Amino acid sequence: MKISPRSNRFAGSLDTLVNEFIHKNTDPDNHGFLTVTAIEVSGDLQVCDVFVRSLQGPKDWMSKLKTLEKSASHFLTTSVNRRQRITVRFKPDASVKLVEDLKDKL
Repeated sequence: MKISPRSNRFAGSLDTLVNEFIHKNTDPDNHGFLTVTAIEVSGDLQVCDVFVRSLQGPKDWMSKLKTLEKSASHFLTTSVNRRQRITVRFKPDASVKLVEDLKDKL
């Protein structure tokens, strides 16, 4: 995804909104304690990739989070008063797994 300075600024403004959405709509029993590690917004400001990690969550926490993508898209679109819809995609933070793999090798 091509990222521009404008999309970086927009991602920074979405950070608080995404965290608010996650706090209100997720349950620690189903998802664990979720942390947003990064937000990337496409150059046309229509696609928002939210990288998350779960602490003490079940193995299938990501599949449960995928069901919230549509409502997250609606929440962000209405929160920033946009005419065009923002598509939200939750993705697991791969860096966490990389660090865990490195720890296992040491």
